Amino acid sequence: MRTVRNLRGTQSWEERIALLRRLEEVGYSIAYYVLRCEELAEEATRAALLQAGSDREISELPAEAQREKFARLAMSTAIAVRREKLLREAK
Repeated sequence: MRTVRNLRGTQSWEERIALLRRLEEVGYSIAYYVLRCEELAEEATRAALLQAGSDREISELPAEAQREKFARLAMSTAIAVRREKLLREAK
C-alpha cells in the first residue's frame, strides 16, 4: 500500500481518497449554487478536489475545519471557472 508522509505520521492513499470523497458533495453543492450549471460545477469541483488533494494541511485538520477550508476552496474555484467562462464568451 502506498502512503503519504505528513506531520502526524503516515496517511495512506485510501485515507486521502476517503477524505476527498467526503468533501466532494460539499464542493459540488457550493459550485452548483454559484454556477447554476452542472457541467461547470463538475469542472470547479474537480479543480477544488485536485487542489485539496495536494494540500497536506487539510488532512491534519479536525473534520469541521476540513469542511470549512474545502468550502472556501470550492467557492474560489467556482468563481474562477465562472470568470473563465465569461472571458471565453467575451471573445
